[in-house]
Amino acid sequence: MSIKAILVPLNGSDKPCDANAVSSALNIAKRLNAAVDGLHVKRDPRTAAAFVGEGMTTAMIESVIELADKDVQNRCDTALSTFTDQCAAVGVPLVDAKDLQNLSTPAGRFVEISGNQEEFLPEYGRMFDLIVACKKTSSDNTQNELVINAAILETGRPVLVIDEPLGENFGDRIAVIWNGSVEASLAITQSLPLLQNATAVSLICAVDDLSEDIRPDDALRYLALHGVKAQSCIIKGGSGKSTAQALMDAAGKFEADFVVMGAYTKSRLRRLFFGAVTGEMLENCSLPTLLVH
Repeated sequence: MSIKAILVPLNGSDKPCDANAVSSALNIAKRLNAAVDGLHVKRDPRTAAAFVGEGMTTAMIESVIELADKDVQNRCDTALSTFTDQCAAVGVPLVDAKDLQNLSTPAGRFVEISGNQEEFLPEYGRMFDLIVACKKTSSDNTQNELVINAAILETGRPVLVIDEPLGENFGDRIAVIWNGSVEASLAITQSLPLLQNATAVSLICAVDDLSEDIRPDDALRYLALHGVKAQSCIIKGGSGKSTAQALMDAAGKFEADFVVMGAYTKSRLRRLFFGAVTGEMLENCSLPTLLVH
């Protein structure tokens, strides 16, 4: 597959987090000649009335809605300025939807939709090759966490989760987490454009979680057929570490600057083993991590 359409959900309330995600998406777009959509979902300020207390007067409710309306508009303005500023900084032009049909260079487009982001994102995000989101917020932001999980679990698309913005030389050494699952297979397939650009790739395997039918050699052969020469790293149980920590340690030993993995695998054994790994990797892995469910 190719990566030509990249989506960045923009909250508008955390400018550094949004800016990091946009900057990362634009760096990917420049490498792969892709288009980036900055999506801001504008919520209805009248929903604020649902959270007011009993006994409030009409005037008080109207005041709450007015304040919510200002907050909504501020978020819209911040999301738009963040996206346009980042595009201008790297020389990526802003275009309309009709101009994307004959795309020959990286381009950006800002999209503003009214609704609920967690409800709208899953459907909208399914028509993109990659979704980029930043998890490192300047404050506790449960909204950001909800958006990331909605993107991973409900779009069927790869989601790149970052702490810091990607540099221009990102993905030079990529660690691929392999457990033989459908999700891990999809992660490899959907990250091929990045793997093919890497200088070195390590297939890190937790042997206790491997399918009886899909072994590391099969994944290595698949990668080789697509022009990716990878080395294999086997992790065995009994080290006293959590699986996620062992995987992160192996990626660190390999000096990886990027991680690819399946997320929330479905079988009962893998859900017990690897589902917990996904959560811990999301919380503790500082490397850019591409997840596919």
